[in-house]
Amino acid sequence: MGQVLDKLYKGYLEYLLILGLALAALYAWGIGANDMANIIATPIGGGAIKRKLAVQLYVTFLVLGALLQGHMVMKTLGKGVVKQLDLVGAVASSLAAITWVYLASLLGLPVSTSLSATSGVIGVGLAYVVETGDWGLLNLGVINKIIVSWVASPILSMITAMWLYLLLRRFLSTSRGERAVRALTAIAVAWDGYSFGTNDVANATGVYIAVVGGTALAQRVLGVNINETLLLALYGAVFIALGGAVMGWRVVNTVGYKITRLDPIGGLTEALSSALIVWFFTTIPYMIFGYGIPISTTYASVAAVFGIGIAKFRSLQRGVNVKVALLIVLSWILTLPVAATLGLLYYFTLTYLVGGAP
Repeated sequence: MGQVLDKLYKGYLEYLLILGLALAALYAWGIGANDMANIIATPIGGGAIKRKLAVQLYVTFLVLGALLQGHMVMKTLGKGVVKQLDLVGAVASSLAAITWVYLASLLGLPVSTSLSATSGVIGVGLAYVVETGDWGLLNLGVINKIIVSWVASPILSMITAMWLYLLLRRFLSTSRGERAVRALTAIAVAWDGYSFGTNDVANATGVYIAVVGGTALAQRVLGVNINETLLLALYGAVFIALGGAVMGWRVVNTVGYKITRLDPIGGLTEALSSALIVWFFTTIPYMIFGYGIPISTTYASVAAVFGIGIAKFRSLQRGVNVKVALLIVLSWILTLPVAATLGLLYYFTLTYLVGGAP
């Protein structure tokens, strides 16, 4: 079996592309199932937008964001937190992320798919270090930048949401303001979906750009003359949208109804805060440094909900369902060690079964 895999790896890269696309689609589906809530849950829970319109805006602008700006974070993850990722490592990291995200979705926990994807690769990198003793195989600079985004995004999102909620409530708490809130919410959901597409499509496809590489292979297999990054961005966006529509409603109910009591202005505030933070981390670093930062859209969204609850009720205990909040925070804390451990274990298991990869 190891010889067969080696032959496929060396001589039949078409099969590697098919394998990569299958795993990317599966993970993209999981991202949609878990992360659609980040875009539409609180506006729906706050009564600021109908479910049908929210989903239509989410799908449309998710795809646009992936096509127009998805390359910004795909470029970042394409370099990899691991400097030399082989086929077995790519498969192991994907399986680790998929396992944890699907489990969290079944439990109704909005974990970070960005954190899950990166942690799976870190686990594979640690497996490489165990094998070789070379810590240089882990790109610690990239890892540090990503971890900074995990810490900074929820803090900034919560603070932004607190002040924005107080500001909007002051100016829009009238009968005319209520109509404006609904119109602005539709715009905010569209922007939030766009920002989500720019950032999260890389979680499903970034690893396979590094493994497959080049555009000639995609042209030969699929018969199209198209930039491979654009093709994978579209492919990932479609499956993210499908995953959300089919499996995403459990997490939508958790974020939209169980964390805090929402109103229409709260739904608008969450969408605006999340969209602003995600777009900022995707776009501004790319303009300055040449790469976007893979921020956790889940962190940004849920932290905004926390901020709204605190601002609305002027109390942490009254504004937030502390029990649910602590459960969500626990899932965040568990993601890095669990997904990294799974990545390491999957790598050694696959290496044992197939005899390694070249």
